[in-house]
Amino acid sequence: MALQIKLDWRGWLARAKALLVFKKPTLPDVVLAVGTVGLVVVCLGLLGVPAYHTMKMRAKSAAVVGNAATLQLAAESYAAVHQGRYAEDALDLLPFLPADSAPVNPYTDDEIVFRGEAGDLTYRSPTRGGDYVIQAFAMGPEKRPRLITTLTGK
Repeated sequence: MALQIKLDWRGWLARAKALLVFKKPTLPDVVLAVGTVGLVVVCLGLLGVPAYHTMKMRAKSAAVVGNAATLQLAAESYAAVHQGRYAEDALDLLPFLPADSAPVNPYTDDEIVFRGEAGDLTYRSPTRGGDYVIQAFAMGPEKRPRLITTLTGK
């Protein structure tokens, strides 16, 4: 014996229509709705803006670390071409960088200048070609440079 389910389409349609019927909103309903939406927007702004700023600063710090890794790859490429000797000056690495130019500082959108400013890198070879030290700086408190990574090679 099969179970039969009888669908009453007319009853279902009547119930659906009853749910979709709206009454005309009154002034207190409108004020309450606008106030609720306004409160939600303000809360999202109060919570979202600082989070957005923090994420933006983290992304810029990550870009600086990426620039340091790119410079390290250029230093190793330079050494491969020059019989294991590393460049003594950062400007010697420019032909080994993408587009033959220094990476872009994410804070200023200018090329890095190898001075250790926020978003900048430094490159030095303490043993005059035997090794190198690359330091990357991000924006720290009070907009001062803060060392975030040091890469070395021998």
